[in-house]
Amino acid sequence: MKTASERLDVAPCELLSWDSEHFGFPVGRVVGDTLTQLTAGAIDDWCVDQGIRCLYFLADPGDAETALVAAEHGYRVTDVRVTVRRSTDGVDRLPLAGPSTMVIREASERDLMDLRSLAARSHGGTRFYFDGRFPRERCDALYQAWVEQGLRDPDRGLLAAVVNDRSVGYMVYSRVVTAGEGRGELGAVDEHHQGQGIGLALHVQMIRQLAERGAVTHRGVLSLRNVPVIRLHERLGFVTDTVAVWHHKWYDR
Repeated sequence: MKTASERLDVAPCELLSWDSEHFGFPVGRVVGDTLTQLTAGAIDDWCVDQGIRCLYFLADPGDAETALVAAEHGYRVTDVRVTVRRSTDGVDRLPLAGPSTMVIREASERDLMDLRSLAARSHGGTRFYFDGRFPRERCDALYQAWVEQGLRDPDRGLLAAVVNDRSVGYMVYSRVVTAGEGRGELGAVDEHHQGQGIGLALHVQMIRQLAERGAVTHRGVLSLRNVPVIRLHERLGFVTDTVAVWHHKWYDR
């Protein structure tokens, strides 16, 4: 008798090489955004064959069967992903704020130590920390690596907000404009400098630079838990485009 996995024409999941190497165990992701009893069985077969320890699943929140099957098969909700968009029209009129001594520029090597430290303490509300089973030091290192890639990857950029010669905020973004769309990736502001308009200024500078590269729209991916950042995007004229639900499933050996 064929397993559920063998009854499908294509593999139901993919192995995530970077995540697996970073966390030190095999990590996979479900292909697609819905589940049925058949596909859930195929996914389990595939994960056992591949030795997967943690599986990511980004679900369509409007599919009732998916929600039921996910719950029955041990998937746990770890976050809600909100995608927002706005046109780049009028970016030159977007508000700028921040301390009078603030400068926003492309980051350099001398900023990296401060920005890596900031990254390690700024993303505790994300799904990796919320899950509770990823080693905390590896979660910290994930965001530190993301910031460093913003500096070193030629397809990415890293903006630094500098106040009194100290880097107190950052924004990682993609330099590649695809089909007229710019994309931000990761940002943070030092906890002692929040509420001063630094995050807003970083976003405005990023959008302006990508508009100069040909972006006619800009997309951001947010966590529903991060209400201050959602409100910031609302102030900048972003509207919600899509919503999806992150699940994790662990396979214990």
